[in-house]
Amino acid sequence: MTEEKYDAIIVGGGFGGIYHLIHLRNLGLKCKLIEAESDLGGTWYWNTYPGARVDSEIPIYEFTLPELWKGWTWTERFPGWQELQAYFAYVDDKLNLHKDCRFNSRVTHTHWDDQLHVWHLACDGKDGIYKATARHLIMCMGFASKPYTPKLKGLETFQGEWSHTARWPKEGIETSGKRVGVIGTGASGVQVIQEIGRQVEHLTVFQRTPNLAIPMSQYRVSEQVQDHFKPVYEDIYRKLPTTSGSLPFDWIPRPMMKDSEEEREATLQTLWNRGGFHFWLANYQDLLRDKASNDAVYAFWRKKVSERIKDPKKRELLAPPVAPHPFGCKRPCQELHFYEVFNQDNVDLVDVSLNPILEITPKGVKTKDKEYELDVLILATAELDIGFDTYTGAFMNLDLRGLNGETIQDHWRERTTTYLGMTIDNFPNLYFVHGPQGPAPCNAPTCVEIQGSWVIQTIEYLRQHGITKFTPTSHAALTYKRHIDSLFNATLFPLTKSLHNCANVAEKEDKANNYFGGVSVYKQEIMEEIERGYPGFQREALRMARL
Repeated sequence: MTEEKYDAIIVGGGFGGIYHLIHLRNLGLKCKLIEAESDLGGTWYWNTYPGARVDSEIPIYEFTLPELWKGWTWTERFPGWQELQAYFAYVDDKLNLHKDCRFNSRVTHTHWDDQLHVWHLACDGKDGIYKATARHLIMCMGFASKPYTPKLKGLETFQGEWSHTARWPKEGIETSGKRVGVIGTGASGVQVIQEIGRQVEHLTVFQRTPNLAIPMSQYRVSEQVQDHFKPVYEDIYRKLPTTSGSLPFDWIPRPMMKDSEEEREATLQTLWNRGGFHFWLANYQDLLRDKASNDAVYAFWRKKVSERIKDPKKRELLAPPVAPHPFGCKRPCQELHFYEVFNQDNVDLVDVSLNPILEITPKGVKTKDKEYELDVLILATAELDIGFDTYTGAFMNLDLRGLNGETIQDHWRERTTTYLGMTIDNFPNLYFVHGPQGPAPCNAPTCVEIQGSWVIQTIEYLRQHGITKFTPTSHAALTYKRHIDSLFNATLFPLTKSLHNCANVAEKEDKANNYFGGVSVYKQEIMEEIERGYPGFQREALRMARL
């Protein structure tokens, strides 16, 4: 079979893949985007479970290209999955992306050729085996593209319908008038529960760790209002990379305890009223670093949430007296009426930390104390190790081989190492965005554009200088690993088992999975690599090389 030849191959059709396709085409490169599913959208191709919506408010959860935002109007502050799918269709139509995409093609292996300085790639799909080569390989698989379902004993015996929220069937699942069980109260669990809670005959929620959810404060937004604010969109977009969380607001620039108790209470109430991530990432600057400040924020959160929960037992489980983890060290879910659902007589809450699930039976879920009969079982994100094998999972699922045929599994067996959260030592000409050891917390499209811009500039630099092989050194990768570990250990994140240290996947060891120095500082550091002439990389050139 003949291999098609490209300058660059992009794997993944979400924000990251689309960004690179747009800008590599603008450089005049021949490139191809490979997508496993039948359309663009990335996580929003699959995230169609009841209540699924984004938690970044408009207009920041979109591309910053004027040719796109000038012609697009949202209908809500936090758009739902239907509108996000419509947005990706609009982007595709506007820029004619389909012509450079190959859909229904799942990458089976990618091997580096050190004689030709190219990547050999093979895909398996509806049209059979597809093979290609490319000088540059850009992995845009997202941080949560590999759903992780644990070994729940007996799951295959369940006689009702069941689904993971990350692979919700396109035809949907009918829950109205049914006995429904939801395992997990992570982000998708919260969204599903509040969406179906008023429709089901009975709802049983299996919770291990309470979600410290904050108000979304959702509302409709008219076209007229958006048109009024579009003249300042470019100012907003310029600000995003300059803040710690890549949002149009930032930390209060002082420690919490510098304020009086009355001032702190008033400030927290203001942030609470604003909704969205204000209560998280516009809070006092030491929220994620100082235990006393964090405890004070949790106490305020608990007071606000407890007022909404009538049943004392459920209140203790959903808003316990002692924080289950430092507030904000797990990404807070934004909720609409999540806590009110538990005031319904037809909703039960099971604490599986005390009453663990033993097995799934043909009739439902059996815990240590009893069996819960169900018609529908929903596996939701994060709890009970049900969720995503985050950041590294998509890589570890590939037959990806670098120098000397080393697999990514062997390379990362002892520890995950990257350089700048975008390249991997021993894997030349390979780049990725929104993956392991990149910045967090971060608005995904902003993170993609910051990292993607670095990748595009780097590829253009290599072309201009005739460089055909570009590999980060092991020393640079290890130094970067120590750097992010140091940043991680200076926060309260190590006290929390979360996706940031792979603790949601039982087989993975705890380790820093992100850069916690803030998005603005991260951008400065990666741009310094360019300005200094890429000191962390080795480079070679082939004679008569095309690039």
